[in-house]
Amino acid sequence: DCAKLQIEALQFHHRYICLLQLEDYPLVVRDAERNLAVFGFVAKYAESEEVAWALRQFEPQLLMILVRARASEALERSDYSLAIQLVEDGVDRIRQFFRESPRPEAAEQSGEISSLETWLEEIRDQRPLSKREQLERALQEAVKSEDYEKAARVRDQLKALQSGD
Repeated sequence: DCAKLQIEALQFHHRYICLLQLEDYPLVVRDAERNLAVFGFVAKYAESEEVAWALRQFEPQLLMILVRARASEALERSDYSLAIQLVEDGVDRIRQFFRESPRPEAAEQSGEISSLETWLEEIRDQRPLSKREQLERALQEAVKSEDYEKAARVRDQLKALQSGD
């Protein structure tokens, strides 16, 4: 019965929201993936589109929670590249959901997409710079401040770094 599955999915939803606050990311992932499977099951076997949509309408929020948990796990390991990739993939997946939904224009007002894009920028800003990125930034700053001697030194360091690659 779809109504019972909806109630159960809501209980799991409340639990993974709490688990996210507790930063228990593996359990958030477990519960969120479980709810995604339920959403898919209901979409496949519901007696009508309306019954299926009553549950599937929450999929963007569920995907956002799942992305936050997975990316947070990556950030705990200081794997910024993986975290960035997970968030980008999550945004794409939510956009795909909206493209396939009855209201594709809703993607433009999606709080889930907006939230993940804001978080993505924060992750990118917090990501430690590589030696190459540090030198490129120093070169830009030296040129901007018209310190051409420093710019030449930094340029030479960049060339040395490139030849060492």
